[in-house]
Amino acid sequence: MTMSDTSISRSEELSSSKKMCPFCAEFISCTAKKCKHCNEFVDEKSRKQNQWSKMARVVGLLTAALSVFYPIREGYFYLQQKQQQRTELSSYKQVAKYFESLDSLKYSQQALTKALALAPSDIDLQRRLLILRAHELLREIEWSTSIQPQHQQVIEEMILDGYRLLQTNLADEDRTQLLTMVARLLPHDQYWNDDDAISHLFTQAYAIHPSDSEVLFRYGQWLVNTELDAEKGIELITLAVKLDPNDALYPHELARILRAKGEFEPALLLLRRSINLLPKQRELQRIRASNYSKAELRKLLTEADRTQDISTGEFYGLNMQARQELIEQVLQERQNDRSINFIAARFYFANQQYKLAEEAINKSISDGDLKQVIRGYYLEQFELYRNILLNTGNNPEKLHEIQLAFSHYQDALSFEEALETGVEGEHRYKIGLRVEKKADSDSQQGLLVIKAYSGYPFSKAGVQEGDRVLMLAHRQVKSVLDIYRILSNFTAGTSLPLTIKRQKQELELELLVE
Repeated sequence: MTMSDTSISRSEELSSSKKMCPFCAEFISCTAKKCKHCNEFVDEKSRKQNQWSKMARVVGLLTAALSVFYPIREGYFYLQQKQQQRTELSSYKQVAKYFESLDSLKYSQQALTKALALAPSDIDLQRRLLILRAHELLREIEWSTSIQPQHQQVIEEMILDGYRLLQTNLADEDRTQLLTMVARLLPHDQYWNDDDAISHLFTQAYAIHPSDSEVLFRYGQWLVNTELDAEKGIELITLAVKLDPNDALYPHELARILRAKGEFEPALLLLRRSINLLPKQRELQRIRASNYSKAELRKLLTEADRTQDISTGEFYGLNMQARQELIEQVLQERQNDRSINFIAARFYFANQQYKLAEEAINKSISDGDLKQVIRGYYLEQFELYRNILLNTGNNPEKLHEIQLAFSHYQDALSFEEALETGVEGEHRYKIGLRVEKKADSDSQQGLLVIKAYSGYPFSKAGVQEGDRVLMLAHRQVKSVLDIYRILSNFTAGTSLPLTIKRQKQELELELLVE
Protein backbone atom coordinates (compact mmCIF):
# COMPACT_ATOMS: atom_id res chain seq x y z
CA MET A 1 0.00 0.00 0.00
CA THR A 2 1.36 3.26 -0.98
CA MET A 3 1.62 6.43 1.21
CA SER A 4 -1.14 8.20 -0.64
CA ASP A 5 -3.44 5.33 -0.10
CA THR A 6 -2.66 5.43 3.57
CA SER A 7 -3.55 9.17 3.93
CA ILE A 8 -6.77 8.63 2.03
CA SER A 9 -7.65 5.77 4.32
CA ARG A 10 -7.03 7.97 7.40
CA SER A 11 -9.06 10.75 5.93
CA GLU A 12 -11.96 8.43 5.38
CA GLU A 13 -11.56 7.07 8.88
CA LEU A 14 -11.51 10.62 10.25
CA SER A 15 -14.56 11.56 8.22
CA SER A 16 -16.43 8.61 9.51
CA SER A 17 -15.74 9.53 13.19
CA LYS A 18 -16.17 13.32 12.87
CA LYS A 19 -18.83 15.70 11.65
CA MET A 20 -18.79 19.37 10.79
CA CYS A 21 -20.48 21.88 13.18
CA PRO A 22 -23.25 23.65 11.26
CA PHE A 23 -22.57 26.86 13.21
CA CYS A 24 -18.76 27.26 13.04
CA ALA A 25 -17.82 24.63 10.33
CA GLU A 26 -15.33 22.95 12.66
CA PHE A 27 -15.15 19.15 12.98
CA ILE A 28 -16.60 17.67 16.08
CA SER A 29 -17.30 14.13 17.23
CA CYS A 30 -20.21 12.45 15.61
CA THR A 31 -21.62 11.68 19.06
CA ALA A 32 -21.16 15.27 20.35
CA LYS A 33 -24.36 17.15 21.19
CA LYS A 34 -22.59 20.44 21.66
CA CYS A 35 -19.81 22.06 19.63
CA LYS A 36 -16.69 22.52 21.70
CA HIS A 37 -15.66 25.40 19.48
CA CYS A 38 -18.78 27.64 19.53
CA ASN A 39 -20.71 26.03 22.40
CA GLU A 40 -23.81 25.67 20.26
CA PHE A 41 -25.99 22.58 20.47
CA VAL A 42 -25.69 20.57 17.22
CA ASP A 43 -28.24 17.93 18.22
CA GLU A 44 -31.85 18.88 17.34
CA LYS A 45 -33.29 17.45 20.51
CA SER A 46 -30.64 19.06 22.68
CA ARG A 47 -31.11 22.34 20.88
CA LYS A 48 -34.85 22.31 21.59
CA GLN A 49 -34.22 21.37 25.20
CA ASN A 50 -31.79 24.27 25.46
CA GLN A 51 -34.36 26.63 23.97
CA TRP A 52 -37.00 25.45 26.43
CA SER A 53 -34.50 25.81 29.25
CA LYS A 54 -33.72 29.37 28.17
CA MET A 55 -37.40 30.12 27.89
CA ALA A 56 -37.99 28.69 31.37
CA ARG A 57 -35.24 30.87 32.77
CA VAL A 58 -36.73 33.93 31.06
CA VAL A 59 -40.17 33.10 32.42
CA GLY A 60 -38.66 32.57 35.85
CA LEU A 61 -36.93 35.88 35.69
CA LEU A 62 -40.12 37.59 34.51
CA THR A 63 -42.12 35.97 37.30
CA ALA A 64 -39.56 37.02 39.86
CA ALA A 65 -39.56 40.53 38.44
CA LEU A 66 -43.34 40.73 38.56
CA SER A 67 -43.43 39.40 42.12
CA VAL A 68 -41.21 42.30 43.08
CA PHE A 69 -42.96 44.85 40.85
CA TYR A 70 -46.51 44.45 42.15
CA PRO A 71 -45.71 45.10 45.84
CA ILE A 72 -43.61 48.05 44.78
CA ARG A 73 -46.47 49.35 42.67
CA GLU A 74 -48.99 48.83 45.48
CA GLY A 75 -46.66 50.57 47.89
CA TYR A 76 -46.28 53.43 45.46
CA PHE A 77 -50.03 53.80 45.03
CA TYR A 78 -50.51 53.63 48.81
CA LEU A 79 -47.95 56.35 49.39
CA GLN A 80 -49.49 58.41 46.60
CA GLN A 81 -52.96 57.99 48.14
CA LYS A 82 -51.67 58.93 51.58
CA GLN A 83 -50.02 62.00 50.17
CA GLN A 84 -53.24 62.93 48.41
CA GLN A 85 -55.19 62.47 51.66
CA ARG A 86 -52.69 64.62 53.54
CA THR A 87 -52.99 67.31 50.89
CA GLU A 88 -56.79 67.10 50.95
CA LEU A 89 -56.85 67.13 54.75
CA SER A 90 -54.58 70.16 54.86
CA SER A 91 -56.73 71.99 52.31
CA TYR A 92 -59.94 71.33 54.31
CA LYS A 93 -58.25 72.63 57.46
CA GLN A 94 -57.20 75.79 55.66
CA VAL A 95 -60.69 76.25 54.20
CA ALA A 96 -62.24 75.82 57.66
CA LYS A 97 -59.88 78.40 59.10
CA TYR A 98 -60.63 80.82 56.28
CA PHE A 99 -64.41 80.61 56.67
CA GLU A 100 -64.05 80.88 60.44
CA SER A 101 -62.19 84.16 59.95
CA LEU A 102 -65.19 85.34 57.89
CA ASP A 103 -67.55 84.15 60.66
CA SER A 104 -69.18 81.80 58.17
CA LEU A 105 -69.51 78.97 60.65
CA LYS A 106 -71.69 76.72 58.47
CA TYR A 107 -69.05 76.46 55.75
CA SER A 108 -66.31 76.08 58.33
CA GLN A 109 -68.16 73.18 59.97
CA GLN A 110 -68.70 71.49 56.61
CA ALA A 111 -64.98 71.72 55.85
CA LEU A 112 -64.05 70.24 59.23
CA THR A 113 -66.61 67.45 58.80
CA LYS A 114 -64.98 66.47 55.49
CA ALA A 115 -61.57 66.65 57.15
CA LEU A 116 -62.76 64.33 59.92
CA ALA A 117 -63.96 61.85 57.31
CA LEU A 118 -60.32 61.62 56.18
CA ALA A 119 -58.90 61.55 59.72
CA PRO A 120 -61.67 60.40 62.08
CA SER A 121 -59.34 59.93 65.05
CA ASP A 122 -57.83 63.43 64.86
CA ILE A 123 -58.53 64.94 68.32
CA ASP A 124 -57.72 68.47 67.21
CA LEU A 125 -60.28 68.28 64.41
CA GLN A 126 -62.89 66.92 66.82
CA ARG A 127 -62.18 69.78 69.23
CA ARG A 128 -62.35 72.45 66.54
CA LEU A 129 -65.64 71.12 65.18
CA LEU A 130 -67.19 71.00 68.66
CA ILE A 131 -66.06 74.56 69.39
CA LEU A 132 -67.62 75.82 66.15
CA ARG A 133 -70.92 74.00 66.72
CA ALA A 134 -71.15 75.25 70.29
CA HIS A 135 -70.22 78.77 69.27
CA GLU A 136 -72.92 78.88 66.60
CA LEU A 137 -75.56 77.60 69.03
CA LEU A 138 -74.54 79.85 71.92
CA ARG A 139 -74.54 83.03 69.91
CA GLU A 140 -78.20 82.37 69.16
CA ILE A 141 -79.50 81.22 72.55
CA GLU A 142 -77.47 83.76 74.55
CA TRP A 143 -79.23 86.62 72.73
CA SER A 144 -82.72 85.12 72.91
CA THR A 145 -85.14 84.93 75.82
CA SER A 146 -85.73 81.18 75.63
CA ILE A 147 -84.17 77.93 74.41
CA GLN A 148 -85.99 75.92 71.76
CA PRO A 149 -86.89 72.32 72.75
CA GLN A 150 -84.78 70.88 69.92
CA HIS A 151 -81.68 72.54 71.37
CA GLN A 152 -81.72 70.49 74.59
CA GLN A 153 -80.47 67.23 73.07
CA VAL A 154 -77.82 69.06 71.05
CA ILE A 155 -76.58 70.82 74.20
CA GLU A 156 -76.37 67.52 76.10
CA GLU A 157 -74.37 65.90 73.27
CA MET A 158 -71.97 68.84 73.13
CA ILE A 159 -71.43 68.82 76.89
CA LEU A 160 -70.70 65.07 76.87
CA ASP A 161 -68.33 65.44 73.92
CA GLY A 162 -66.65 68.39 75.59
CA TYR A 163 -65.93 66.46 78.77
CA ARG A 164 -64.60 63.55 76.67
CA LEU A 165 -62.17 65.81 74.84
CA LEU A 166 -61.05 67.38 78.11
CA GLN A 167 -59.66 63.95 79.08
CA THR A 168 -57.30 63.98 76.09
CA ASN A 169 -53.88 65.56 75.82
CA LEU A 170 -54.50 69.15 74.66
CA ALA A 171 -52.32 72.21 74.37
CA ASP A 172 -52.96 74.83 77.07
CA GLU A 173 -54.59 77.27 74.67
CA ASP A 174 -56.89 74.58 73.26
CA ARG A 175 -57.80 73.30 76.73
CA THR A 176 -58.63 76.83 77.89
CA GLN A 177 -60.91 77.39 74.94
CA LEU A 178 -62.68 74.05 75.51
CA LEU A 179 -63.09 74.63 79.26
CA THR A 180 -64.67 78.02 78.63
CA MET A 181 -67.02 76.70 75.98
CA VAL A 182 -68.27 73.79 78.12
CA ALA A 183 -68.75 76.18 81.06
CA ARG A 184 -70.91 78.39 78.82
CA LEU A 185 -72.98 75.42 77.62
CA LEU A 186 -73.80 74.01 81.05
CA PRO A 187 -76.11 76.83 82.28
CA HIS A 188 -78.33 76.23 79.23
CA ASP A 189 -78.85 72.55 80.08
CA GLN A 190 -82.26 72.47 81.75
CA TYR A 191 -81.26 69.44 83.83
CA TRP A 192 -78.02 70.95 85.13
CA ASN A 193 -78.14 72.60 88.55
CA ASP A 194 -74.54 72.47 89.78
CA ASP A 195 -73.12 75.99 89.74
CA ASP A 196 -69.95 74.81 91.49
CA ALA A 197 -69.05 72.59 88.54
CA ILE A 198 -69.40 75.55 86.18
CA SER A 199 -67.30 77.74 88.45
CA HIS A 200 -64.68 74.98 88.57
CA LEU A 201 -64.40 74.95 84.77
CA PHE A 202 -64.01 78.72 84.63
CA THR A 203 -61.47 78.62 87.47
CA GLN A 204 -59.41 76.02 85.58
CA ALA A 205 -59.44 78.10 82.41
CA TYR A 206 -58.52 81.25 84.36
CA ALA A 207 -55.64 79.43 86.08
CA ILE A 208 -54.19 78.32 82.74
CA HIS A 209 -54.60 81.68 80.96
CA PRO A 210 -55.22 84.54 83.42
CA SER A 211 -54.61 87.13 80.69
CA ASP A 212 -56.94 85.66 78.05
CA SER A 213 -59.58 88.36 77.42
CA GLU A 214 -62.30 85.87 76.43
CA VAL A 215 -61.75 83.78 79.58
CA LEU A 216 -61.82 86.92 81.73
CA PHE A 217 -65.00 88.17 80.09
CA ARG A 218 -66.94 84.89 80.24
CA TYR A 219 -65.84 84.15 83.80
CA GLY A 220 -66.69 87.69 84.92
CA GLN A 221 -70.06 87.55 83.16
CA TRP A 222 -70.86 84.29 84.98
CA LEU A 223 -69.93 85.75 88.37
CA VAL A 224 -72.12 88.83 87.80
CA ASN A 225 -75.15 87.03 86.37
CA THR A 226 -75.20 84.43 89.14
CA GLU A 227 -74.36 87.05 91.80
CA LEU A 228 -71.65 84.72 93.14
CA ASP A 229 -69.14 87.58 93.23
CA ALA A 230 -70.37 90.56 91.22
CA GLU A 231 -67.50 92.85 92.18
CA LYS A 232 -64.87 90.35 91.05
CA GLY A 233 -66.89 89.78 87.89
CA ILE A 234 -66.85 93.50 87.08
CA GLU A 235 -63.09 93.58 87.68
CA LEU A 236 -62.52 90.69 85.28
CA ILE A 237 -64.69 92.22 82.54
CA THR A 238 -62.98 95.60 83.01
CA LEU A 239 -59.62 93.87 82.54
CA ALA A 240 -60.93 92.15 79.40
CA VAL A 241 -61.90 95.56 77.98
CA LYS A 242 -58.35 96.80 78.59
CA LEU A 243 -56.69 93.70 77.11
CA ASP A 244 -58.79 93.74 73.94
CA PRO A 245 -59.76 97.38 73.25
CA ASN A 246 -61.15 96.56 69.77
CA ASP A 247 -63.83 94.11 70.93
CA ALA A 248 -67.31 95.71 70.99
CA LEU A 249 -68.91 92.96 73.10
CA TYR A 250 -66.89 93.61 76.25
CA PRO A 251 -67.73 97.34 76.73
CA HIS A 252 -71.36 96.66 75.80
CA GLU A 253 -71.76 94.06 78.55
CA LEU A 254 -69.86 96.11 81.11
CA ALA A 255 -72.04 99.15 80.35
CA ARG A 256 -75.19 97.05 80.82
CA ILE A 257 -73.96 95.92 84.24
CA LEU A 258 -72.93 99.42 85.36
CA ARG A 259 -76.20 100.92 84.14
CA ALA A 260 -78.13 98.46 86.32
CA LYS A 261 -76.04 99.69 89.26
CA GLY A 262 -76.86 103.32 88.45
CA GLU A 263 -73.28 104.14 87.41
CA PHE A 264 -74.31 106.17 84.38
CA GLU A 265 -71.06 108.07 83.76
CA PRO A 266 -68.81 105.09 82.86
CA ALA A 267 -71.74 103.30 81.20
CA LEU A 268 -72.25 106.21 78.78
CA LEU A 269 -68.60 106.15 77.74
CA LEU A 270 -68.56 102.36 77.33
CA LEU A 271 -71.67 102.31 75.14
CA ARG A 272 -70.30 105.03 72.89
CA ARG A 273 -67.07 103.06 72.63
CA SER A 274 -68.94 99.89 71.65
CA ILE A 275 -70.88 101.78 68.96
CA ASN A 276 -67.74 103.35 67.49
CA LEU A 277 -66.08 99.92 67.24
CA LEU A 278 -68.70 98.59 64.80
CA PRO A 279 -66.52 98.93 61.64
CA LYS A 280 -63.87 96.69 63.22
CA GLN A 281 -66.22 93.83 64.09
CA ARG A 282 -66.46 90.65 62.01
CA GLU A 283 -68.08 88.16 64.37
CA LEU A 284 -71.89 88.17 64.66
CA GLN A 285 -72.05 88.50 68.45
CA ARG A 286 -69.73 91.49 68.35
CA ILE A 287 -71.75 93.17 65.59
CA ARG A 288 -74.93 92.58 67.58
CA ALA A 289 -73.36 94.04 70.71
CA SER A 290 -72.36 97.21 68.87
CA ASN A 291 -75.82 97.61 67.31
CA TYR A 292 -77.62 96.88 70.59
CA SER A 293 -75.44 99.50 72.26
CA LYS A 294 -77.24 102.13 70.18
CA ALA A 295 -80.58 101.22 71.77
CA GLU A 296 -78.93 100.94 75.19
CA LEU A 297 -77.39 104.38 74.79
CA ARG A 298 -80.80 105.85 73.98
CA LYS A 299 -82.32 104.31 77.13
CA LEU A 300 -79.37 105.36 79.25
CA LEU A 301 -79.48 108.95 77.96
CA THR A 302 -83.17 109.32 78.87
CA GLU A 303 -82.59 107.77 82.31
CA ALA A 304 -79.53 109.91 82.97
CA ASP A 305 -81.38 113.06 81.88
CA ARG A 306 -84.16 112.36 84.36
CA THR A 307 -81.56 112.10 87.12
CA GLN A 308 -79.36 115.03 86.08
CA ASP A 309 -80.64 117.61 83.58
CA ILE A 310 -78.37 117.44 80.53
CA SER A 311 -79.09 121.04 79.53
CA THR A 312 -77.81 122.70 82.70
CA GLY A 313 -75.50 122.04 85.63
CA GLU A 314 -73.45 118.90 86.21
CA PHE A 315 -74.06 115.91 83.96
CA TYR A 316 -71.88 112.91 84.82
CA GLY A 317 -68.61 114.69 84.24
CA LEU A 318 -69.39 115.70 80.64
CA ASN A 319 -68.83 119.27 79.48
CA MET A 320 -71.29 120.95 77.12
CA GLN A 321 -69.36 119.94 74.00
CA ALA A 322 -69.30 116.29 75.08
CA ARG A 323 -73.02 116.41 75.90
CA GLN A 324 -73.84 117.78 72.46
CA GLU A 325 -71.73 115.06 70.82
CA LEU A 326 -73.58 112.46 72.89
CA ILE A 327 -77.00 113.79 71.87
CA GLU A 328 -76.04 114.00 68.21
CA GLN A 329 -74.59 110.48 68.26
CA VAL A 330 -77.93 109.12 69.48
CA LEU A 331 -79.83 111.25 66.96
CA GLN A 332 -77.77 109.80 64.10
CA GLU A 333 -79.52 106.48 64.71
CA ARG A 334 -82.86 107.85 65.95
CA GLN A 335 -83.54 111.02 63.99
CA ASN A 336 -87.29 110.95 64.64
CA ASP A 337 -87.22 109.75 68.24
CA ARG A 338 -89.57 112.12 70.07
CA SER A 339 -87.99 111.71 73.50
CA ILE A 340 -84.43 112.23 72.27
CA ASN A 341 -85.45 115.22 70.14
CA PHE A 342 -87.12 116.79 73.18
CA ILE A 343 -83.90 116.33 75.18
CA ALA A 344 -81.97 117.85 72.26
CA ALA A 345 -84.39 120.80 72.02
CA ARG A 346 -83.99 121.56 75.72
CA PHE A 347 -80.22 121.36 75.45
CA TYR A 348 -80.00 123.58 72.36
CA PHE A 349 -82.42 126.13 73.85
CA ALA A 350 -80.44 126.32 77.11
CA ASN A 351 -77.30 126.92 75.05
CA GLN A 352 -79.02 129.55 72.84
CA GLN A 353 -78.84 127.41 69.69
CA TYR A 354 -82.41 128.36 68.79
CA LYS A 355 -82.42 127.13 65.20
CA LEU A 356 -81.33 123.65 66.25
CA ALA A 357 -83.77 123.80 69.16
CA GLU A 358 -86.68 124.59 66.84
CA GLU A 359 -85.74 121.76 64.46
CA ALA A 360 -85.57 119.31 67.34
CA ILE A 361 -88.82 120.38 69.03
CA ASN A 362 -90.66 120.05 65.70
CA LYS A 363 -89.64 116.38 65.63
CA SER A 364 -90.74 115.76 69.22
CA ILE A 365 -94.39 116.85 68.77
CA SER A 366 -97.13 116.70 66.15
CA ASP A 367 -100.07 118.92 65.22
CA GLY A 368 -102.42 116.49 66.90
CA ASP A 369 -100.53 116.80 70.18
CA LEU A 370 -101.59 120.44 70.51
CA LYS A 371 -105.19 119.32 70.95
CA GLN A 372 -104.14 117.22 73.93
CA VAL A 373 -102.72 120.18 75.85
CA ILE A 374 -106.15 121.00 77.29
CA ARG A 375 -106.09 117.55 78.94
CA GLY A 376 -102.68 118.17 80.46
CA TYR A 377 -100.56 116.26 77.94
CA TYR A 378 -97.33 117.52 76.26
CA LEU A 379 -97.23 120.59 78.50
CA GLU A 380 -93.42 120.59 78.79
CA GLN A 381 -92.96 120.19 75.05
CA PHE A 382 -95.29 123.02 74.08
CA GLU A 383 -94.03 125.27 76.84
CA LEU A 384 -90.52 124.82 75.42
CA TYR A 385 -91.84 125.32 71.88
CA ARG A 386 -93.53 128.56 72.97
CA ASN A 387 -90.30 129.83 74.59
CA ILE A 388 -88.28 128.97 71.47
CA LEU A 389 -90.70 130.85 69.21
CA LEU A 390 -90.72 133.83 71.58
CA ASN A 391 -86.92 134.01 71.27
CA THR A 392 -86.70 133.47 67.52
CA GLY A 393 -89.79 135.40 66.43
CA ASN A 394 -90.45 132.66 63.88
CA ASN A 395 -93.89 131.27 63.01
CA PRO A 396 -96.20 133.72 64.86
CA GLU A 397 -99.26 131.68 63.79
CA LYS A 398 -97.95 128.60 65.58
CA LEU A 399 -97.09 130.70 68.63
CA HIS A 400 -100.69 131.99 68.73
CA GLU A 401 -102.05 128.42 68.52
CA ILE A 402 -99.84 127.30 71.40
CA GLN A 403 -100.79 130.26 73.59
CA LEU A 404 -104.48 129.64 72.87
CA ALA A 405 -104.09 125.97 73.80
CA PHE A 406 -102.45 126.95 77.10
CA SER A 407 -105.30 129.39 77.77
CA HIS A 408 -107.82 126.58 77.29
CA TYR A 409 -105.73 124.38 79.54
CA GLN A 410 -105.78 127.00 82.31
CA ASP A 411 -109.56 127.25 81.93
CA ALA A 412 -109.81 123.47 82.13
CA LEU A 413 -107.90 123.55 85.40
CA SER A 414 -110.64 125.70 86.93
CA PHE A 415 -113.78 123.84 85.83
CA GLU A 416 -115.29 120.50 84.92
CA GLU A 417 -117.78 120.06 82.14
CA ALA A 418 -120.03 117.21 81.05
CA LEU A 419 -122.82 117.30 78.51
CA GLU A 420 -123.41 113.57 78.59
CA THR A 421 -121.50 110.61 79.94
CA GLY A 422 -121.65 106.87 80.26
CA VAL A 423 -120.08 103.57 79.25
CA GLU A 424 -119.52 102.97 75.53
CA GLY A 425 -122.28 100.80 74.10
CA GLU A 426 -124.62 101.45 77.03
CA HIS A 427 -127.04 104.24 77.91
CA ARG A 428 -125.52 107.75 77.78
CA TYR A 429 -126.81 109.95 80.59
CA LYS A 430 -127.34 113.63 79.82
CA ILE A 431 -125.98 116.17 82.34
CA GLY A 432 -125.30 119.54 80.64
CA LEU A 433 -123.28 121.26 83.38
CA ARG A 434 -120.07 123.23 83.64
CA VAL A 435 -118.98 123.49 87.28
CA GLU A 436 -116.02 124.93 89.14
CA LYS A 437 -113.38 122.41 90.16
CA LYS A 438 -113.18 122.00 93.90
CA ALA A 439 -109.77 122.13 95.49
CA ASP A 440 -109.00 119.67 98.26
CA SER A 441 -108.87 122.58 100.71
CA ASP A 442 -112.28 123.93 99.59
CA SER A 443 -114.64 123.48 102.54
CA GLN A 444 -117.75 124.84 100.82
CA GLN A 445 -120.49 122.32 100.23
CA GLY A 446 -121.64 121.36 96.73
CA LEU A 447 -120.58 122.30 93.19
CA LEU A 448 -120.65 125.91 91.93
CA VAL A 449 -122.48 126.00 88.59
CA ILE A 450 -120.71 128.09 85.94
CA LYS A 451 -123.19 127.21 83.21
CA ALA A 452 -126.29 125.02 82.89
CA TYR A 453 -126.81 124.20 79.21
CA SER A 454 -130.36 124.64 78.00
CA GLY A 455 -132.14 121.53 76.85
CA TYR A 456 -130.35 119.35 79.39
CA PRO A 457 -131.80 117.86 82.64
CA PHE A 458 -130.27 120.32 85.14
CA SER A 459 -131.38 123.36 83.15
CA LYS A 460 -134.86 121.85 82.75
CA ALA A 461 -134.95 121.27 86.53
CA GLY A 462 -134.37 125.00 87.09
CA VAL A 463 -130.63 125.13 87.89
CA GLN A 464 -129.05 128.50 87.05
CA GLU A 465 -125.55 129.99 86.83
CA GLY A 466 -124.26 130.74 90.35
CA ASP A 467 -126.28 127.97 92.03
CA ARG A 468 -124.58 125.31 94.11
CA VAL A 469 -125.62 121.70 93.58
CA LEU A 470 -125.68 120.18 97.06
CA MET A 471 -127.41 116.81 96.79
CA LEU A 472 -128.88 114.54 94.14
CA ALA A 473 -131.15 111.64 95.13
CA HIS A 474 -130.29 112.44 98.77
CA ARG A 475 -126.55 111.96 98.14
CA GLN A 476 -123.82 114.59 98.43
CA VAL A 477 -122.24 115.81 95.20
CA LYS A 478 -118.55 116.81 95.05
CA SER A 479 -117.74 116.35 91.34
CA VAL A 480 -119.27 115.72 87.93
CA LEU A 481 -118.18 112.09 88.34
CA ASP A 482 -120.38 111.87 91.47
CA ILE A 483 -123.36 113.03 89.39
CA TYR A 484 -122.74 110.30 86.80
CA ARG A 485 -122.38 107.63 89.49
CA ILE A 486 -125.73 108.60 90.99
CA LEU A 487 -127.53 108.80 87.64
CA SER A 488 -126.21 105.39 86.58
CA ASN A 489 -128.31 103.78 89.32
CA PHE A 490 -131.56 104.91 87.69
CA THR A 491 -133.30 104.38 84.39
CA ALA A 492 -134.33 107.15 82.03
CA GLY A 493 -137.60 108.79 83.04
CA THR A 494 -136.99 108.48 86.79
CA SER A 495 -137.62 111.67 88.81
CA LEU A 496 -134.91 112.42 91.40
CA PRO A 497 -134.91 114.98 94.24
CA LEU A 498 -132.30 117.72 93.68
CA THR A 499 -131.12 120.10 96.42
CA ILE A 500 -129.41 123.35 95.40
CA LYS A 501 -128.31 126.52 97.15
CA ARG A 502 -129.12 129.84 95.49
CA GLN A 503 -127.49 132.74 97.25
CA LYS A 504 -128.26 131.87 100.88
CA GLN A 505 -131.41 129.85 100.30
CA GLU A 506 -131.65 126.08 99.79
CA LEU A 507 -134.18 124.95 97.18
CA GLU A 508 -135.68 121.52 96.49
CA LEU A 509 -136.08 120.72 92.79
CA GLU A 510 -137.01 117.66 90.71
CA LEU A 511 -134.62 116.31 88.03
CA LEU A 512 -135.85 113.94 85.34
CA VAL A 513 -133.24 111.36 84.34
CA GLU A 514 -132.58 111.34 80.58
